[in-house]
Amino acid sequence: MTTTRLYPGMCDGSLEIFYIPEEDRLMAIKNGRVRDYEELPESDLIFLDEIIQNEPEVRTILESWASTYTEQRRKLAECRFGGLNFQPDFKNNIASPDSFNCPVKATCSGFGIVCKAIQYNGISLNDQDTEAIKLLVSSKKNTVIAELLSMPTGSFEVYRTKLYNSLNVSTKQELARVAFDLGLV
Repeated sequence: MTTTRLYPGMCDGSLEIFYIPEEDRLMAIKNGRVRDYEELPESDLIFLDEIIQNEPEVRTILESWASTYTEQRRKLAECRFGGLNFQPDFKNNIASPDSFNCPVKATCSGFGIVCKAIQYNGISLNDQDTEAIKLLVSSKKNTVIAELLSMPTGSFEVYRTKLYNSLNVSTKQELARVAFDLGLV
């Protein structure tokens, strides 16, 4: 039996924003329609305005990156909400950041400020957590994963247990579902 999952916004009023780096396109899904970000009505973008107004450090960085407010808001949407996953970016007045594999993340002045750690059930996941999840759902052995994460094997075992507990999973299969929901695999 095959299960088909729908992205947020396909069957409801939630909003899913996603960035396609190869095409430098920012897209959105809402009310069953996939459209260019620029086609979204202003009412769908108010939550971005609130972030810019309420986070002065974000506003300062965005102003250094783009000269117009429209460009700044687009850049915030791309950086903080640009991943395509199975959790809506905006629903019921709650914004939930996600991420995509940004090529300039390591050198970006807005890293961790404009973009935010992705969350799963209210738990913030840092880069090490997301990398560990990707590796743990792969076919790699734990000793190899520990080495790739630059951890002694014993420390990795403790870390893995804490990660599983924080995500409320107990098996690799359950972790794979989490990874899929977050768009990590």
